[in-house]
Amino acid sequence: MGHILRIAVFALLSLAGACSDSPPAAAPPASPPAGATALVPATAGAVSAATPDDASVGLVDAAARGDLQAVEALLAGGTPVDSRNGDGWTPLIAAAFAGRVDMVERLLAAGAEVNARDRLGPTALIRAAGNGYADVVAVLLGRGAAVEAADNDGVTALIAASVKGHTPVARLLLDAGANPNAASQVGWAPLLTAAAGGFTELVTLLLDRGAAIDFQGKNRMSALMLAAVNDQPDTVITLLARGADRSLRNVENETVVDIARFWEHEDVLTVLGEAPAGGEPGSGAPP
Repeated sequence: MGHILRIAVFALLSLAGACSDSPPAAAPPASPPAGATALVPATAGAVSAATPDDASVGLVDAAARGDLQAVEALLAGGTPVDSRNGDGWTPLIAAAFAGRVDMVERLLAAGAEVNARDRLGPTALIRAAGNGYADVVAVLLGRGAAVEAADNDGVTALIAASVKGHTPVARLLLDAGANPNAASQVGWAPLLTAAAGGFTELVTLLLDRGAAIDFQGKNRMSALMLAAVNDQPDTVITLLARGADRSLRNVENETVVDIARFWEHEDVLTVLGEAPAGGEPGSGAPP
């Protein structure tokens, strides 16, 4: 059991890295698990192999810094608004990633392609959502950003927002029609990432919007199991109250109780009504 659970935790940390404050490392795609709503990355706005020139790189850098004067000068000099740097980032993607809402609005006004993708596949919307910039997300959605666009691993904006518990962003995306059950190619659905992180408010929102509470992703881990393995008793309480099935088993035939016992998470065991090591069932305390 420990091997599979360590893989589950590592996979979540890797996914969090894909939504961090630096460009994520590429990973090979994998087949989705049975029952998942896996997303095939879009090809619109895909990156060409052309080598960027200095002006293009400078425009992307200026957009990331929020240097409006430099951006205006480069655009006036003929640098294309959808120029790319060596990582395939456009000025809009860079500005969205950095949370520069004024710059995002300026670039869109200049005709920037809202659904352009960088080399790893994220759009400006995915980059902004992963960093929790609700104001940027709202602007992008208002200008036609594709809410179900996915990166090269099938990670959508909603999954990216859920990794770090960005509830306001998730609400905007759901209001715009994001599918709460869309999973990445390796089986990470928004509810799984939110539960694993212990983001109980976001878990509640996703369930309210139709997330499948007992969906089992990679290694057949459910939201309840992931909350247990990461010692998130409040999230376990919420999931149980909403009807999560504690009898589900992962690929190693382990239930949520087995998982909590393996990791010696006594608070989770207490919530589950089970005895911590040496304790009485449901007592919540050792003898």
